[in-house]
Amino acid sequence: MKKRRLIAIAVVLILAGSSYALGWSTLFTVSAVEIQGTSLQLPNFVNIGEKLARIEPRVVAEKYEGIDFVESAKVSRDWRTGKVRIQITSRIPVAVFNGQIIDKSGKAITTQPSAPKPLPTIQAATTKEAAAGAKFISKLPEELKVVLLTVKVNPSGSYELEINYGQRLIQIRWGTPTENTLKVAVYKALLERAENSKVVRIDLSAPHAPIVE
Repeated sequence: MKKRRLIAIAVVLILAGSSYALGWSTLFTVSAVEIQGTSLQLPNFVNIGEKLARIEPRVVAEKYEGIDFVESAKVSRDWRTGKVRIQITSRIPVAVFNGQIIDKSGKAITTQPSAPKPLPTIQAATTKEAAAGAKFISKLPEELKVVLLTVKVNPSGSYELEINYGQRLIQIRWGTPTENTLKVAVYKALLERAENSKVVRIDLSAPHAPIVE
């Protein structure tokens, strides 16, 4: 019985010592903070000398995810070196809506690491429709994105595009955002044909029977 009591006391002392070392002693403190994934200056939500045990990675990550240009953040602690690593995934600008740059989810981005390349403008009646338009743009091939000037989202759910193709403005009636891969292929095939060198309007709403003007 006496031996069991001594063992129990020893366990309690070990746990108490471990808790003190983790939460109160100068051991296991933050020696460095490394932020990856962005060149922008970010707030210091973790400080040198702070106790590692008192840092909750999920809480710290949520603070960084509250910054408008941060899509996600992952925080890890290295107990051996004391380094805290913060991996930032930035939101990618895809369009402009109501004068604001938005990402593929429709969320506004007010801070940019550098001036973004020219972005297409979304015309929509609501932020929900604008978000749908941004998602649509994000899935288009790069060769179409680079010439895209405007995407109009109609209340019916259909889309109208304006592109700058070789200094020629072309209106494209896209229809609903379905069969997009086929529509892109038809769009490319039509513009490669010599007889369509002066086309200014293309109707792809029925991609198996496109109309050019």
